[in-house]
Amino acid sequence: MMNYENFKKRVMREFLDYLPERYAECELEIRKVPKMNECLTGVVIKPKNAKHTYCSPTFYMERMYEQYKDCGSFEKVMANQAIYLEQSLKFVPNDIAKVSISEMRDRIVFQLVNTEKNKEMIKLCPHRDIMDLSVVYRVIVNIDNDGVSGYLITHDLAEVEDLNENLLYNLAKKNTKKLFPLKCERIENTMFRMMQRCGGTDEKNLEDAFPEFDNIPEKQKVYIISNKYEFFGANAILYGDYIGEIANRIGTDCYILPSSVHDLVLLSVEAFGESSKLLELVKETNEEHVKPSERLSDSVYIYNLIDGTINRISEPVEEAS
Repeated sequence: MMNYENFKKRVMREFLDYLPERYAECELEIRKVPKMNECLTGVVIKPKNAKHTYCSPTFYMERMYEQYKDCGSFEKVMANQAIYLEQSLKFVPNDIAKVSISEMRDRIVFQLVNTEKNKEMIKLCPHRDIMDLSVVYRVIVNIDNDGVSGYLITHDLAEVEDLNENLLYNLAKKNTKKLFPLKCERIENTMFRMMQRCGGTDEKNLEDAFPEFDNIPEKQKVYIISNKYEFFGANAILYGDYIGEIANRIGTDCYILPSSVHDLVLLSVEAFGESSKLLELVKETNEEHVKPSERLSDSVYIYNLIDGTINRISEPVEEAS
Protein backbone atom coordinates (compact mmCIF):
# COMPACT_ATOMS: atom_id res chain seq x y z
CA MET A 1 0.00 0.00 0.00
CA MET A 2 1.30 3.46 -0.93
CA ASN A 3 2.11 6.03 1.71
CA TYR A 4 0.37 9.41 1.53
CA GLU A 5 3.12 11.23 -0.39
CA ASN A 6 3.36 8.57 -3.10
CA PHE A 7 -0.42 8.45 -3.35
CA LYS A 8 -0.54 12.22 -3.85
CA LYS A 9 2.09 12.12 -6.61
CA ARG A 10 0.25 9.34 -8.42
CA VAL A 11 -3.06 11.23 -8.25
CA MET A 12 -1.47 14.28 -9.86
CA ARG A 13 0.14 12.11 -12.52
CA GLU A 14 -2.79 9.85 -13.43
CA PHE A 15 -6.16 11.32 -12.43
CA LEU A 16 -6.84 13.01 -15.79
CA ASP A 17 -6.57 9.57 -17.43
CA TYR A 18 -9.81 8.56 -15.66
CA LEU A 19 -11.76 11.48 -17.16
CA PRO A 20 -13.45 11.76 -20.59
CA GLU A 21 -11.41 13.00 -23.56
CA ARG A 22 -12.84 16.52 -23.33
CA TYR A 23 -10.65 17.08 -20.26
CA ALA A 24 -7.48 16.57 -22.33
CA GLU A 25 -6.86 20.33 -22.40
CA CYS A 26 -7.23 20.65 -18.63
CA GLU A 27 -4.68 20.44 -15.86
CA LEU A 28 -4.67 19.79 -12.12
CA GLU A 29 -3.75 22.40 -9.57
CA ILE A 30 -2.98 21.59 -5.96
CA ARG A 31 -3.54 24.07 -3.15
CA LYS A 32 -4.08 24.24 0.58
CA VAL A 33 -7.79 24.74 1.29
CA PRO A 34 -8.82 26.01 4.73
CA LYS A 35 -12.05 24.27 5.71
CA MET A 36 -14.15 24.68 8.82
CA ASN A 37 -11.79 23.98 11.75
CA GLU A 38 -9.22 22.22 9.52
CA CYS A 39 -6.98 22.72 6.49
CA LEU A 40 -7.00 20.22 3.61
CA THR A 41 -4.99 19.64 0.45
CA GLY A 42 -7.32 20.49 -2.41
CA VAL A 43 -7.06 19.45 -6.05
CA VAL A 44 -8.77 21.58 -8.71
CA ILE A 45 -9.26 20.75 -12.38
CA LYS A 46 -9.12 23.75 -14.70
CA PRO A 47 -8.47 24.71 -18.32
CA LYS A 48 -4.76 25.08 -19.11
CA ASN A 49 -3.45 28.62 -18.69
CA ALA A 50 -6.68 29.82 -17.03
CA LYS A 51 -5.87 32.77 -14.79
CA HIS A 52 -8.98 32.55 -12.60
CA THR A 53 -11.09 29.44 -12.00
CA TYR A 54 -13.77 30.37 -9.49
CA CYS A 55 -16.30 27.58 -9.85
CA SER A 56 -14.26 24.43 -10.37
CA PRO A 57 -15.13 21.61 -7.95
CA THR A 58 -12.39 20.79 -5.46
CA PHE A 59 -11.58 17.33 -4.18
CA TYR A 60 -9.30 16.54 -1.27
CA MET A 61 -6.19 14.38 -1.07
CA GLU A 62 -6.65 13.47 2.59
CA ARG A 63 -10.17 12.18 2.05
CA MET A 64 -9.21 10.23 -1.06
CA TYR A 65 -6.29 8.68 0.79
CA GLU A 66 -8.61 7.54 3.58
CA GLN A 67 -10.82 5.91 0.95
CA TYR A 68 -7.74 4.25 -0.55
CA LYS A 69 -6.69 2.86 2.84
CA ASP A 70 -10.19 1.48 3.36
CA CYS A 71 -10.56 -0.28 -0.01
CA GLY A 72 -6.92 -0.83 -1.03
CA SER A 73 -7.59 0.03 -4.68
CA PHE A 74 -6.16 3.19 -6.22
CA GLU A 75 -8.11 2.56 -9.42
CA LYS A 76 -11.43 2.33 -7.58
CA VAL A 77 -10.83 5.58 -5.71
CA MET A 78 -9.90 7.40 -8.93
CA ALA A 79 -12.93 6.03 -10.80
CA ASN A 80 -15.27 7.08 -8.00
CA GLN A 81 -13.69 10.52 -7.85
CA ALA A 82 -14.10 10.94 -11.60
CA ILE A 83 -17.82 10.15 -11.29
CA TYR A 84 -18.12 12.65 -8.44
CA LEU A 85 -16.40 15.32 -10.53
CA GLU A 86 -18.74 14.77 -13.47
CA GLN A 87 -21.78 15.02 -11.21
CA SER A 88 -20.46 18.16 -9.53
CA LEU A 89 -19.82 19.89 -12.85
CA LYS A 90 -23.54 19.70 -13.66
CA PHE A 91 -23.97 22.63 -11.27
CA VAL A 92 -21.07 24.68 -12.57
CA PRO A 93 -21.43 27.21 -15.42
CA ASN A 94 -20.14 25.81 -18.72
CA ASP A 95 -17.32 28.32 -19.13
CA ILE A 96 -15.79 28.27 -15.69
CA ALA A 97 -12.80 30.30 -16.80
CA LYS A 98 -14.99 33.32 -17.51
CA VAL A 99 -17.21 33.26 -14.43
CA SER A 100 -16.91 36.53 -12.51
CA ILE A 101 -17.83 37.11 -8.90
CA SER A 102 -19.32 40.44 -9.95
CA GLU A 103 -21.92 38.46 -11.91
CA MET A 104 -22.80 36.56 -8.75
CA ARG A 105 -23.06 39.38 -6.23
CA ASP A 106 -26.55 38.30 -5.32
CA ARG A 107 -25.07 34.96 -4.16
CA ILE A 108 -22.44 36.26 -1.74
CA VAL A 109 -23.30 35.06 1.78
CA PHE A 110 -21.92 34.90 5.32
CA GLN A 111 -20.01 32.02 6.81
CA LEU A 112 -19.39 32.27 10.56
CA VAL A 113 -16.27 30.51 11.87
CA ASN A 114 -14.38 30.22 15.14
CA THR A 115 -11.51 32.70 14.97
CA GLU A 116 -8.96 30.71 16.96
CA LYS A 117 -9.58 27.43 15.12
CA ASN A 118 -9.58 28.94 11.64
CA LYS A 119 -6.51 31.19 11.61
CA GLU A 120 -5.28 29.81 8.28
CA MET A 121 -8.61 30.43 6.58
CA ILE A 122 -8.92 33.94 7.99
CA LYS A 123 -5.44 34.92 6.74
CA LEU A 124 -6.54 34.20 3.19
CA CYS A 125 -9.88 35.99 3.27
CA PRO A 126 -11.56 39.34 3.75
CA HIS A 127 -13.17 38.93 7.16
CA ARG A 128 -14.75 40.68 10.11
CA ASP A 129 -14.14 39.71 13.74
CA ILE A 130 -17.16 39.50 16.02
CA MET A 131 -16.43 38.44 19.62
CA ASP A 132 -14.56 35.11 19.38
CA LEU A 133 -15.95 34.51 15.88
CA SER A 134 -15.10 35.73 12.40
CA VAL A 135 -17.28 36.36 9.38
CA VAL A 136 -15.88 35.17 6.04
CA TYR A 137 -17.70 35.21 2.72
CA ARG A 138 -18.73 32.57 0.20
CA VAL A 139 -20.39 32.54 -3.20
CA ILE A 140 -23.23 30.01 -3.42
CA VAL A 141 -23.23 28.08 -6.69
CA ASN A 142 -26.13 25.71 -6.08
CA ILE A 143 -28.74 24.81 -3.46
CA ASP A 144 -30.88 21.67 -3.79
CA ASN A 145 -31.99 18.58 -1.88
CA ASP A 146 -28.49 17.11 -2.16
CA GLY A 147 -26.88 20.03 -0.34
CA VAL A 148 -25.22 23.38 -0.85
CA SER A 149 -22.17 24.06 -3.01
CA GLY A 150 -20.05 27.18 -3.23
CA TYR A 151 -16.59 28.63 -2.80
CA LEU A 152 -14.72 30.90 -0.42
CA ILE A 153 -13.91 34.50 -1.38
CA THR A 154 -10.17 34.96 -0.85
CA HIS A 155 -8.20 38.22 -0.88
CA ASP A 156 -7.10 37.46 -4.46
CA LEU A 157 -10.65 37.03 -5.72
CA ALA A 158 -11.90 40.07 -3.85
CA GLU A 159 -9.13 42.24 -5.31
CA VAL A 160 -9.78 41.05 -8.86
CA GLU A 161 -13.45 42.03 -8.53
CA ASP A 162 -12.84 45.17 -6.43
CA LEU A 163 -14.89 43.86 -3.51
CA ASN A 164 -13.83 45.41 -0.20
CA GLU A 165 -14.85 43.84 3.11
CA ASN A 166 -17.51 46.42 3.89
CA LEU A 167 -19.21 45.82 0.53
CA LEU A 168 -19.00 42.05 1.04
CA TYR A 169 -20.60 42.39 4.46
CA ASN A 170 -23.49 44.48 3.15
CA LEU A 171 -24.10 42.14 0.21
CA ALA A 172 -23.95 39.08 2.46
CA LYS A 173 -26.31 40.55 5.04
CA LYS A 174 -28.95 40.99 2.35
CA ASN A 175 -28.29 37.74 0.47
CA THR A 176 -27.86 35.30 3.35
CA LYS A 177 -31.29 36.04 4.74
CA LYS A 178 -32.81 35.78 1.25
CA LEU A 179 -31.10 32.56 0.14
CA PHE A 180 -31.26 30.91 3.57
CA PRO A 181 -34.48 32.18 5.21
CA LEU A 182 -34.22 32.13 8.99
CA LYS A 183 -36.51 29.90 11.01
CA CYS A 184 -37.26 29.46 14.69
CA GLU A 185 -39.08 26.65 16.46
CA ARG A 186 -39.60 25.31 19.96
CA ILE A 187 -37.08 22.67 21.00
CA GLU A 188 -39.94 20.19 21.41
CA ASN A 189 -40.69 20.47 17.69
CA THR A 190 -37.06 19.72 16.86
CA MET A 191 -36.94 16.78 19.25
CA PHE A 192 -40.19 15.35 17.92
CA ARG A 193 -38.95 15.42 14.32
CA MET A 194 -35.70 13.73 15.36
CA MET A 195 -37.58 11.08 17.33
CA GLN A 196 -39.82 10.33 14.35
CA ARG A 197 -36.86 10.21 11.97
CA CYS A 198 -35.05 7.72 14.18
CA GLY A 199 -38.15 5.65 14.96
CA GLY A 200 -37.89 6.61 18.62
CA THR A 201 -41.57 7.35 19.17
CA ASP A 202 -44.95 5.90 18.26
CA GLU A 203 -46.73 9.16 18.96
CA LYS A 204 -48.52 10.66 15.97
CA ASN A 205 -48.77 14.23 17.24
CA LEU A 206 -46.45 16.66 18.99
CA GLU A 207 -48.99 17.16 21.79
CA ASP A 208 -49.06 13.42 22.49
CA ALA A 209 -45.28 13.29 22.78
CA PHE A 210 -45.14 16.44 24.94
CA PRO A 211 -48.46 16.70 26.84
CA GLU A 212 -47.49 19.99 28.52
CA PHE A 213 -46.43 21.63 25.26
CA ASP A 214 -49.11 24.32 25.34
CA ASN A 215 -48.83 24.98 29.07
CA ILE A 216 -45.15 25.85 29.37
CA PRO A 217 -44.71 29.50 30.49
CA GLU A 218 -43.05 31.74 27.91
CA LYS A 219 -39.93 32.28 30.04
CA GLN A 220 -39.36 28.54 30.27
CA LYS A 221 -39.58 27.88 26.54
CA VAL A 222 -36.43 26.98 24.63
CA TYR A 223 -36.08 27.91 20.97
CA ILE A 224 -33.91 26.51 18.18
CA ILE A 225 -32.85 29.05 15.55
CA SER A 226 -31.54 27.97 12.15
CA ASN A 227 -32.57 28.47 8.53
CA LYS A 228 -34.71 26.72 5.93
CA TYR A 229 -31.89 24.37 4.88
CA GLU A 230 -30.43 23.89 8.39
CA PHE A 231 -27.07 24.79 6.86
CA PHE A 232 -24.83 27.30 8.65
CA GLY A 233 -27.90 28.43 10.57
CA ALA A 234 -25.74 29.88 13.36
CA ASN A 235 -25.29 32.85 11.01
CA ALA A 236 -28.54 34.03 12.60
CA ILE A 237 -26.48 35.55 15.44
CA LEU A 238 -25.52 38.26 12.92
CA TYR A 239 -29.18 39.30 12.70
CA GLY A 240 -29.77 40.90 16.08
CA ASP A 241 -33.22 42.14 15.03
CA TYR A 242 -34.36 38.55 14.43
CA ILE A 243 -32.94 37.37 17.77
CA GLY A 244 -34.64 40.38 19.37
CA GLU A 245 -38.08 39.40 18.10
CA ILE A 246 -37.84 36.06 19.90
CA ALA A 247 -36.31 37.59 23.04
CA ASN A 248 -39.17 40.10 23.18
CA ARG A 249 -41.63 37.23 22.96
CA ILE A 250 -39.88 35.58 25.93
CA GLY A 251 -39.72 38.91 27.75
CA THR A 252 -36.21 38.71 29.24
CA ASP A 253 -32.54 38.89 28.32
CA CYS A 254 -31.63 35.61 26.62
CA TYR A 255 -28.69 33.25 26.48
CA ILE A 256 -27.56 32.18 23.01
CA LEU A 257 -25.89 28.76 22.83
CA PRO A 258 -24.07 27.81 19.60
CA SER A 259 -24.99 24.13 19.44
CA SER A 260 -23.19 23.82 16.07
CA VAL A 261 -22.44 25.89 12.97
CA HIS A 262 -25.94 24.97 11.84
CA ASP A 263 -28.11 26.21 14.71
CA LEU A 264 -28.42 28.22 17.91
CA VAL A 265 -30.33 27.62 21.13
CA LEU A 266 -32.12 30.58 22.72
CA LEU A 267 -33.40 30.57 26.31
CA SER A 268 -34.29 32.97 29.10
CA VAL A 269 -31.59 34.24 31.48
CA GLU A 270 -34.15 34.39 34.29
CA ALA A 271 -35.46 30.87 33.85
CA PHE A 272 -32.23 28.99 33.20
CA GLY A 273 -29.93 30.25 35.91
CA GLU A 274 -26.21 30.86 35.98
CA SER A 275 -24.20 30.81 32.78
CA SER A 276 -21.36 28.67 34.17
CA LYS A 277 -23.56 25.57 33.88
CA LEU A 278 -24.43 26.46 30.31
CA LEU A 279 -20.76 27.00 29.45
CA GLU A 280 -20.05 23.50 30.73
CA LEU A 281 -23.00 22.15 28.73
CA VAL A 282 -21.86 23.75 25.46
CA LYS A 283 -18.31 22.47 25.87
CA GLU A 284 -19.47 18.96 26.75
CA THR A 285 -21.92 18.88 23.83
CA ASN A 286 -19.21 19.95 21.39
CA GLU A 287 -16.76 17.34 22.62
CA GLU A 288 -19.20 14.43 22.73
CA HIS A 289 -21.90 15.07 20.15
CA VAL A 290 -20.76 17.56 17.48
CA LYS A 291 -18.42 16.72 14.62
CA PRO A 292 -15.17 18.73 14.83
CA SER A 293 -15.91 20.29 11.43
CA GLU A 294 -19.31 21.53 12.69
CA ARG A 295 -18.23 23.08 16.02
CA LEU A 296 -18.62 26.84 16.22
CA SER A 297 -17.65 27.84 19.76
CA ASP A 298 -17.53 26.74 23.39
CA SER A 299 -18.79 30.19 24.37
CA VAL A 300 -22.19 31.39 25.54
CA TYR A 301 -23.58 34.72 24.37
CA ILE A 302 -26.23 36.97 25.84
CA TYR A 303 -28.84 39.14 24.14
CA ASN A 304 -29.65 42.35 26.03
CA LEU A 305 -33.35 43.12 25.76
CA ILE A 306 -32.91 46.83 26.54
CA ASP A 307 -30.28 47.86 24.00
CA GLY A 308 -30.48 44.93 21.56
CA THR A 309 -26.78 44.06 21.81
CA ILE A 310 -25.25 40.57 21.74
CA ASN A 311 -22.13 39.94 23.81
CA ARG A 312 -19.96 37.00 24.68
CA ILE A 313 -20.05 36.02 28.34
CA SER A 314 -16.52 36.13 29.68
CA GLU A 315 -17.50 35.81 33.33
CA PRO A 316 -20.32 33.54 34.57
CA VAL A 317 -23.59 35.33 35.26
CA GLU A 318 -24.92 34.52 38.70
CA GLU A 319 -28.25 32.77 38.94
CA ALA A 320 -31.18 35.18 39.03
CA SER A 321 -32.96 35.32 42.38
